[in-house]
Amino acid sequence: MNLATLTACATCRLALTEHPDGHGTIYRHPVTEGRHAVVPVDADQVNGVFDRCHTCTSAPSVWKYHTSLIQIAVLAAVETYNDQWHVCYRCAQFIEADDSEGLTAHCAARMQWLPHHHEYAVLRALHRGIVLGRESRTLLTTTDWPPARLTADMLPKIRDRFTGLLRGPMHMPPAINDPDHRRALADQLDLAPMYWINQDFTDMVNEVGDDQPPAAVTDDLAATPAGLLAWPEPVGDTRQLAAVSWTPHADGWQLIGYRSIGGTALDDDLMPALRHEIGWLVPIHAEHVPRGAKLDGRHPLGPLVTTWLLIRQQLAEAVPAKLPKATTRAYQRHRRPAPEVRIVRIAPRSTTAAPQRGKAGEGSTRAKPDHRYWVSGHDRQQPYGPGRSLRRTIEIAPFLKGDEGLPIKLSTTVRALGSRGDDRTRRTDQ
Repeated sequence: MNLATLTACATCRLALTEHPDGHGTIYRHPVTEGRHAVVPVDADQVNGVFDRCHTCTSAPSVWKYHTSLIQIAVLAAVETYNDQWHVCYRCAQFIEADDSEGLTAHCAARMQWLPHHHEYAVLRALHRGIVLGRESRTLLTTTDWPPARLTADMLPKIRDRFTGLLRGPMHMPPAINDPDHRRALADQLDLAPMYWINQDFTDMVNEVGDDQPPAAVTDDLAATPAGLLAWPEPVGDTRQLAAVSWTPHADGWQLIGYRSIGGTALDDDLMPALRHEIGWLVPIHAEHVPRGAKLDGRHPLGPLVTTWLLIRQQLAEAVPAKLPKATTRAYQRHRRPAPEVRIVRIAPRSTTAAPQRGKAGEGSTRAKPDHRYWVSGHDRQQPYGPGRSLRRTIEIAPFLKGDEGLPIKLSTTVRALGSRGDDRTRRTDQ
C-alpha cells in the first residue's frame, strides 16, 4: 500500500483531506468547503499543488489533527469548518501546549492581521476549537520532505527513533497502525541487523534498477530474516526511497519503505525536537510480500530487491561499521546488545587474469558481450545423483551478465548522474 499518495482538487489545486466513510473515501477541501465541487485527482497530475499547514499556510505539514466539525457564527451566518487539520511542526508545538492564543498570534502575524481586526477574532475562535476539540493526531506521510543524507553511524539512532514512534501514542497510517502489529514490528526491528549501502553501490543500484527483471523474493535472496537497509541518498524511479525494513510476517515478510526528513526541512530551532520525537524516517509504502512473490525494478520497493540481487551475485561485500563510542556506550547503559551495522560496498575487482579470447576457428566462436546486462530469472535443469544422471529444476534469479569493468547497458531512459541529487533524465537510442 502506497502511504504517500496525495490527492488534490483538479480545479483549485489544493491538497484535499481524506475521510473514510465505510464504503470508500470522501475528499474535502481543506479548512472549509470550496465554491466548487471537489474534483479529486492524483496530485502528480496537477502542477503547483498547494499542500501547506492549514493554520499558518506557510510550512510543510507534519501532523493530521482530528476534531469534530467546527462551526463559527459570524454576523448571523454560520460557517462550518473541516474536522481534519494538517498542521506544521511549529503550529503543532502551540497545539500540544494548549496555547490557542499563541497559535493565533503566530498565524495572524503571517497574515498581518492585528488583534482588533475582525479576521483575528474568527481565527481565535477557530484555533480555540482545534486546540480544545482535538481528539487525536496522525503522522502525515504525504509531505514531500527534502531528503536527509544518511550515514552508517546514524543507523542505530535512526532505528531507535522509529521504533520509539511505533511504541508511542501517535497514530500511524492504517496499514501499520494496529497496536499489536506496531509493538511486534518494533520488537523485531530492535534485534534486526542494519545495512548501509555506500555511494558507489547506491549509484549502481540507481543505474540498473529500472531494468531489473522480476525476481522472486525468497529466504535465499533476503540478506537476513529481518533487517533495516538504508542508502545515503534516495533511490528508485522517483528518488524518494531512503530506507526499507523487512520483518517476518505470516507466509512472507512485512516490507516498509521510508522517505527521509532532511536537515533543511524546518527552522533550526525546531529540528532537535523533531529528531527526538519523529527521527529521520517517515513510512511511505507498506506491503506484505508472500514468499515467492516477484518484484521488478519499477516496484516501489524494487531498489531493495535490486540491492539483494547484486549482493547475491557477489558484486558487493559487507564489512562491519565502526560506530561512535557514544553510541555503543549508550546501548551498554541501557543493557542492550551493541548495534550491528554493516557497510555494503562494491566488491574489489578480481585480480585473476581473464581468459584470453580464442582466435577465429579455435574453440567457441560466440562473441563476448561488450557490456553488462540483466538476464531474466529462469529455470535450469541441474544434474545430481549417481553419475549426475538425475535432473531437478532449480530457479536462477536475475543477474547481471558480463565481465567486471564493462559498462552497463541501460534502457532507453538514462539517468544523468552528475552532481549529487541530479535527477535529470534523457532519452537515447540503444
